[in-house]
Amino acid sequence: MKYKFIPVLVLVIILSGCWDSNEPERLVYAHGVGIDYKNGKVVIHLQIINLQGLAKTEAGGDPSSSNASDVGVGTGDTLEEAIFDLYHTSDRRVYWGHLSFVIFSDEALKAGGFKKTVDFLDRYRETRYRIYFYMTKGSIEEAMLVSPIENISLAFSKLSDPEGNYKQSSFIPPIDLREIIIDMDEPSYFVPIPFLKITNQWSGQKEKKKDLLLDSIAIISENKIKTILPTRVMKGGRLVNKNFVRDSVTLFPGTKRDTSVIVYEKKTKMTPVIEKDGKVRFHIKMKLKASIETMQKDTSSKEYEKELKRILKKEIRYTYQYTQEKKVDLYRFSEILYRKDIKKWKEIQKNGDIPLEDDTIKSIKIEVQFQDTGKDKLTPIFENQEDKGHKD
Repeated sequence: MKYKFIPVLVLVIILSGCWDSNEPERLVYAHGVGIDYKNGKVVIHLQIINLQGLAKTEAGGDPSSSNASDVGVGTGDTLEEAIFDLYHTSDRRVYWGHLSFVIFSDEALKAGGFKKTVDFLDRYRETRYRIYFYMTKGSIEEAMLVSPIENISLAFSKLSDPEGNYKQSSFIPPIDLREIIIDMDEPSYFVPIPFLKITNQWSGQKEKKKDLLLDSIAIISENKIKTILPTRVMKGGRLVNKNFVRDSVTLFPGTKRDTSVIVYEKKTKMTPVIEKDGKVRFHIKMKLKASIETMQKDTSSKEYEKELKRILKKEIRYTYQYTQEKKVDLYRFSEILYRKDIKKWKEIQKNGDIPLEDDTIKSIKIEVQFQDTGKDKLTPIFENQEDKGHKD
């Protein structure tokens, strides 16, 4: 008889392991954080979202809850103190495992809050490395309360899930916590943070809608803002970005022949060359494909190819000249030399930077392969391509 209760005791011991767990409905989920600095105090904005909106409508999810969110504000002398100020007014325990983005104000960056925040998120046990970083000069709270179009859940907004938008138009690359930590460990590190604005380019049925725009970047170096690169500068910067997928380039701008092409499948190689006088210069080689959606009359494939190469070379050189004046090595020439010839890098570097001069770019060579639009055509776009029409 005494052995009859052994199975019951075993079950009790196993089940008791769940007694101290946190049930999902008893938590609130941090989705985004805003870091500001006012009157000598750290101000934190915490966005809480309703994860019920992720459920499918046919499964009982409420579409109206997909954009439901609240933003709380806490203040303190330190980041941790500001967070605990928020805890005091929270109805439930705040879970940080779903944190998706961080927005800095320019005041917070000027006060040195960037490195402290990165270190805090890197050390905290609940946070993950897929946290995207942004900067704004506008209202952080207003940016957090912007709802995505078409009742898209906030969990898949431009701030929390920017990769899809970037793959369609690779203009401003997103950057997450993992990439930031890597960049900060590189020689002469700088971190490019997307610059966030609020615009009104979309309209609803009843009123204009606020939306978020990323069209420039802020360069963070030595824990402060070094410069903000405008939109026109990023046209050359996108072309050397290793994660580039596709984007549009305008040909024959300002003329009656102006048209756009889509460039994709880009491969870029930068090679350092040591000259006889000891200078280090770089060859840039680029291969890419391009697709033309709208053809102009009396324009051959050779003319398109020549114009595309001209535009791309112009954009690359303009971006280099602008960033060189700002003392920003956007093309990471210092890192390239460090990896290719560390002996020469040690010889010429100063505080991790190599000298960048007007003629540092020795040559730019671009190979272009034009493709058709991808749809069936009765005649080929260019005379040297196969007929894509239907065949018997």
